[in-house]
Amino acid sequence: MQYLHGCKKIVIAIVCFLTLELAAQEHRPNDDARKFHFGISVAPNFAKAKVTLAKDFYQRDSVRSIGVQGFTGLNFGGIVDYRIGKYFTLRYLPQIEFSQRNFTFNFSDRQQTAKTETVSLNQCFLVKHHSTRHRNHRFYVLGGVRYSHDFQSNESTIRSPNLPMVAFKANSLYYEMGFGYDHYGLWSLISTEIKMSNSLGNMLSSDPYIYSSSISRIQARLFQISFHFHN
Repeated sequence: MQYLHGCKKIVIAIVCFLTLELAAQEHRPNDDARKFHFGISVAPNFAKAKVTLAKDFYQRDSVRSIGVQGFTGLNFGGIVDYRIGKYFTLRYLPQIEFSQRNFTFNFSDRQQTAKTETVSLNQCFLVKHHSTRHRNHRFYVLGGVRYSHDFQSNESTIRSPNLPMVAFKANSLYYEMGFGYDHYGLWSLISTEIKMSNSLGNMLSSDPYIYSSSISRIQARLFQISFHFHN
């Protein structure tokens, strides 16, 4: 009963909020007349990867299987929007990304985990297509490309057969797509956005040792829930 009572309170609060928003006056009515908008972005992320095994993987008698574990991380940075039409905006999004992926190698007698951590500078170039504004609300979709430089990359690290390591390349290119919701607040434009990123090339920095040589290709993936705050 307490659970149902708590749910009723949440539903009532949401209904009250939506009612007040619908009745509220239009905030920032001249906002869309401005060419440039600047702001900050905070984006919790979840990093994954798609692994393609080496062609001779099943002919080997060492590694039995490879598992990939994703982790939550964080992106944060700035945002610059340039309006190019009634329904289109160009977006530049420089961000710092913290993410991690673990690769677990299952041998017949043991298990080894290679931790691949990323601290990168991302530069995203996106095109945003938004709907007509309805009072203080608007929806949008967006897509584009992202260039990343990973400061934490092990590409140049000296490797050995006894060191479990799956090294990512330091420089990479991604394509991005997503959708979001703009809310015109009294003091700022607040956007909530869901976005997916996939690497275009092979992220693996290969070497002759068992961990890396068991893999032929890695496609890095990143899912983000972004919160943008515009002036």
